[in-house]
Amino acid sequence: MKIEELTPENAPEISIADLLDLRYRATQIYNSKFAGTQATVAKFMKSGRVISAIERGDLLTKNQIIIRELRRRGGQITEPSQPIDREAYKKSLAGFDPGDLPSITVVKSFAAIHGDFVGKPKTTDLVNLNFRCGDDEMGEPIVADVIAAIHKATAKDVVCEFAIGGPEDEHIPIYDLVLVPRLAASKNKAAIQERSIPFEATEILPMMEKWNEAKARKEMKIPELRRAAAWRDDKTPFEKMQYKLIHHRKDGKVIYRALTKAMADLTDERKGGRMPADEHRAAYDHLARHYRQFEKDPPPYKTNKADRRTILKPYPSEHACRMREPGIYTGFSRIERTSAEGKKYAVIYGIRTIDGKRVSEEQAFRYPKSSWTEAEAKAHCKSHGGLEFEPAIEKADFEFKIMKVDQEKQMVGGIVYEPEAVDTQGEYTDAKEIESAQEAFMQKYSEDTKRIMVQHMGQTYHFPIIESFIPEKETQKGTDKIPAGAWWIMVKVTAPYIWDEIKAGRLTGFSMGGRASNA
Repeated sequence: MKIEELTPENAPEISIADLLDLRYRATQIYNSKFAGTQATVAKFMKSGRVISAIERGDLLTKNQIIIRELRRRGGQITEPSQPIDREAYKKSLAGFDPGDLPSITVVKSFAAIHGDFVGKPKTTDLVNLNFRCGDDEMGEPIVADVIAAIHKATAKDVVCEFAIGGPEDEHIPIYDLVLVPRLAASKNKAAIQERSIPFEATEILPMMEKWNEAKARKEMKIPELRRAAAWRDDKTPFEKMQYKLIHHRKDGKVIYRALTKAMADLTDERKGGRMPADEHRAAYDHLARHYRQFEKDPPPYKTNKADRRTILKPYPSEHACRMREPGIYTGFSRIERTSAEGKKYAVIYGIRTIDGKRVSEEQAFRYPKSSWTEAEAKAHCKSHGGLEFEPAIEKADFEFKIMKVDQEKQMVGGIVYEPEAVDTQGEYTDAKEIESAQEAFMQKYSEDTKRIMVQHMGQTYHFPIIESFIPEKETQKGTDKIPAGAWWIMVKVTAPYIWDEIKAGRLTGFSMGGRASNA
């Protein structure tokens, strides 16, 4: 018997063995076709022929018929906590399941390929992609995802254009614009409170128009603030202060200076970092569309997830006390504190999210070697329940200042040591010692590849070494000269956040692991 043929009327006529078999098949169909997806109809093929088709809502109903009949006869229900049972339970509580609704096509052939590729797909170098809408109506992530999909499928460059009427020449429809129902009838508090404020295309003011956010916020009423902002923080106690990233004036017109400030606040770790990832992206898309109203390119999007860490500045001459393991935190901050004896030391706070709330905890203490002896720092660490103590190193790791940046290959290079030149520790060395240092470092690097440490970061990254050499005579490297006997190294930067820091000029050098101490 097919599952779709099951009804409350014929269920009493089916044997318990057959009901258990139907129960097993319903569970398998749900797990393979519906769990975690937005599908509305499951189809099963045999020799190219559809032998069964059932909608998700119908499948949930059939499963409930099976369970009720088995319970009526005292039969044992196998694995009652399956995903199909949980979804049926949610539906019974809510009385309505959006997953039962059909998909609705809003615009057919919303995205289409046209141009020379349609007639000559093998000899044409470009794919012309058309969206049936205005260029200010599409979010950048959607356009980028479609372009990436077409590029992957055709292995050709894609040219994107927008026309509400669609392409006039011969074309191949590739995407419809469809409304797809959500699976669960969950009551999303964030959605109900509408924290992400939708974009509104209003008039823009001249770019030099003055802006005073505090004054504007004071003059606006709640409805005006809602229209002026891009995000609402419902955890802020005062309602007027809940509206963030304000960029509209009281009359609704957009001010460019307010817009750039809102975008800067969004990318600020202290402000934008507390937003959920999806709301952070929605706020960026909102502001980016206003940038295009001013015919300006918005700054590139940067995620506010854990890889955007607060940069710490570890000093080489500090004793360290670890209070908690750093791996559990997504960010860090550093403050200065004074001990009972009047000595100053630094406290590193780790930042993480617990039960939806951002909390900060003491992760480590740092004691300046100039005012703390090793014994004093160790005793202080022990008295405060430190997990691990590490004395200060006498000299920093090998360092090189970035001299060359290869944007295309995402590589940086610089001189680690130069003979008879004073280094950052006020010391110098000769060519023979440099050669020994390079040999020891490269040998150790072959055993422990995670040895390139970003300057001021305290986080170790594995950056592949592309070049490492010591020229016998002065060598020209692009526009830079490498003195004879100097140690030159070039690495490929594989961490996106670090590469962004380098391009912005905020990161100017690397420290390479492997401690060295004074003789």
